[in-house]
Amino acid sequence: MIKKKKGNVCINYKTEDFVAWVEETGGKGVDVILDNIGRAYFEGDIDSLNVDGTLFIIGFQGGTVAEVNLSGLLARCLTAYKYFPLTEAAEAHQLMESSKHVGKIPCIQLCYGYE
Repeated sequence: MIKKKKGNVCINYKTEDFVAWVEETGGKGVDVILDNIGRAYFEGDIDSLNVDGTLFIIGFQGGTVAEVNLSGLLARCLTAYKYFPLTEAAEAHQLMESSKHVGKIPCIQLCYGYE
């Protein structure tokens, strides 16, 4: 997987501060994170990714439930399957329940006069 993503640096979380390492990328962030810890590192993972980065959670040694500052997620590109106007939230929910989608199903508030 790392070779497919053209990874060229591996950071050992036991010996290096991976969040501080992001400074060495000029603030760009990393392309791929393989996280086997979970809760304890989740927010640092999000903050360390570049805008198009990918986080693979492959284990939960540090716990499964995390509290996170959502602003870190908003700064990243999330894969959206389909956008729905807020007025069609029921249809969006039906799509979600059908499991026929891959990615997020955001509902957005349309601006006045925008169709």
